[in-house]
Amino acid sequence: MNIIVPGGFESNFTLGFAKGLHANGVDICVVSCDATASRLTAEGIPNINLRGGVAENRPAWLKLANLAWYYSRLLLFLLRNRGATIHFTGIFRDKLILWEGVFLNLCFRIFARRYIYTVHNLLPHGREEDKFYRSIYRFIYRVPHVLLVHTELTGRRLSGEFGVPGDKIELTSIGLNEEMPVSEMTVAEARRRLGFINGEVCILFFGKIDAYKGLDLLLEAFDSLSKPDARLIIAGTFRNPEYRARILGQIEKMRWRKDVLLEERFVPNEEVEVFFKASAVLCLPYRQISQSGLVFLGPRLGIPMVVTDVGSLREFVTGSFGVVTRTNDAPGLAEALETILASPNRCSSAVITDEARKYQWKNVCRPLASLYSGGSPGATAATIANDNIQKKTSPLVRSQRL
Repeated sequence: MNIIVPGGFESNFTLGFAKGLHANGVDICVVSCDATASRLTAEGIPNINLRGGVAENRPAWLKLANLAWYYSRLLLFLLRNRGATIHFTGIFRDKLILWEGVFLNLCFRIFARRYIYTVHNLLPHGREEDKFYRSIYRFIYRVPHVLLVHTELTGRRLSGEFGVPGDKIELTSIGLNEEMPVSEMTVAEARRRLGFINGEVCILFFGKIDAYKGLDLLLEAFDSLSKPDARLIIAGTFRNPEYRARILGQIEKMRWRKDVLLEERFVPNEEVEVFFKASAVLCLPYRQISQSGLVFLGPRLGIPMVVTDVGSLREFVTGSFGVVTRTNDAPGLAEALETILASPNRCSSAVITDEARKYQWKNVCRPLASLYSGGSPGATAATIANDNIQKKTSPLVRSQRL
């Protein structure tokens, strides 16, 4: 048996990954929650709802009680199925790092025939310089049999900074966000729903809002644009009250503040299409990141991107997908936005969606199938040596040839 344990990560990632493995004949059972159980069942994917409700608006005491109940059920389930392959695809919570990152992490290794862990980010956001978290993650990365990384840079850093042997690191891409429904809605209809009817050119900032995502840099860049018909759409929720206050204050002082539309709310899958189809470009002004799932959302709808040159974004946002800034600051963002808005045919929507098909989950997961059937680490991906990555046969490159 192969058990997929999401661990609180994005449900769209869990569903896409599970469907990709299932499409390649991998026998899996997904530890689900109320948000994913019915959707997995509808796809014919075995799952067991151990997590229950995950609504953010629950009282703190109820969240704690549900977590305790979940942990006890999860450990009992893993004990009863010891000897299975366990793949933890989630992220260990900062506030529970000693419990999840140490105890739960060790339980996965003890109960599993093979324990696989997906490294989404080397360290939690905001903890990159924290010596305590760096030491904890040095231990965390030694426990699994196999570590999956999304970029070559992450693999190199795992080896160089955390001393992880290259032969336990596997390289695989993130897949397209295929859970977001796409309808026959026209661009004109999407724009009308958001109140744009006069031919405005919209720039989109989307998703959870935090300081590392650089929205303040984008606001500064937007206020310096010379294009009078440009509009900025911000759709998402703030993670930090102080950063929220900073952003709201910055908007109030902007020259073009009337051209900023702030949709401060969680946007469900069914509404995502509206924001993307109404926009001419998606902007990802990250200060620091390893990789972003938004890079695999924009191409689904043929939307070009402007991204800062951080982490491994350059590996994916090349040519037809968009523009990478020359400098990771407000002037660099403004220059890149001016470039892409001045040449609307530079990144063809049809070319973007066609090229994005290589990142469909069924293609991304195909090289990983042998990990779940007893294949040895390194058999499905490029082995990452302690000082370098052998690039010739990485799953990222393979997926581009499918």
